Amino acid sequence: MKLTMKKIQKSIKASPYFLVLLIVATGVIVSFLVYCFIFAKQLNWQPGAIQSSTDEFHRLLDGQLVSLEKSALKPMAVILENHFDSRPVAGLENASIIYETVVEGEITRFLAIFDADLKAKKIGPVRSVRPFFVDLVEEWQAVLFHAGGSVDGLNQLKKSSLANVDEISADGIYFWRDTNRYPPHNLFTSANLIKRAVQAKNIETQADFSPWLFKSDQPKKDLFEFEEIKIDFSGSPFYQVKYRYEPANNDYVRYLNGQVHKTQNGIILKAKNIVIQTVDFEVIDSYGRLAIDLKSGGSAEIYQDGGKTTGFWRKTNGRTRFYDQADEEIRFNPGPIWIELVFD
Repeated sequence: MKLTMKKIQKSIKASPYFLVLLIVATGVIVSFLVYCFIFAKQLNWQPGAIQSSTDEFHRLLDGQLVSLEKSALKPMAVILENHFDSRPVAGLENASIIYETVVEGEITRFLAIFDADLKAKKIGPVRSVRPFFVDLVEEWQAVLFHAGGSVDGLNQLKKSSLANVDEISADGIYFWRDTNRYPPHNLFTSANLIKRAVQAKNIETQADFSPWLFKSDQPKKDLFEFEEIKIDFSGSPFYQVKYRYEPANNDYVRYLNGQVHKTQNGIILKAKNIVIQTVDFEVIDSYGRLAIDLKSGGSAEIYQDGGKTTGFWRKTNGRTRFYDQADEEIRFNPGPIWIELVFD
């Protein structure tokens, strides 16, 4: 140790630049250790588990293991159709966070949040924006891909700082129409087009949102309290949703209109976590468009690991978070999270 210190002292006397390099190197090491500590605290894993043996880190968006450079990318948001005539949906199996809600006329629609490193050759059908979708996308500070919108939705988007790519504008080059489907149910985009749009518009690629908390899977081995979860969005059977718990994989298979819900590629949609978020709403025009209250808080049910947590949601510092009855924030399993907005 004494010999090493003497060498360092001689190096500093020989060249003042050596001291500068030593200070910079020390700063980099300290910054990395602080980053690991903060990241571990957010995800409820011990610091030693943040980095795996294959140099993987837990992604901010959904807690899944990825390389360090892919762990904190700005999310991409796409509004997807769920009209009966638009099925099957394409690309939804690649989404990390999926919101489902009634838009108008008892028809539901998806807001899919994708990691920027997504790989999907076809995503859609892409549809129009509503004000409450803008509210949700702002929470993730994602880049929004859509096709026009309601007057209120577009006005809110103009006032927002969100980057958005609108097919009904000069951004049509980042979408295409599938001639094998009938309009308006035939507008699609892809992972490559999304990445091209982000690059062409010089959009920042680093995440700028406060992540949810995550944990390791903890399946119930002996008792599965809620093997089946039903959600009735409207009087129409076309939009009735059901989830069935699969203990072997500790996930939930999604059903739509009484059938296993598959995407255009034949992929069965599954969830690692399901949130039923109760919200207030108001019909605001003769067309049946809705105003959905995403600010006031309300009750929530969270399903994971074969069990159910009854709790509530509230919005704090621009971010919706979910809590159990003891006011402890919910920690999600790494993987897809489906959030079902249901009306009180």
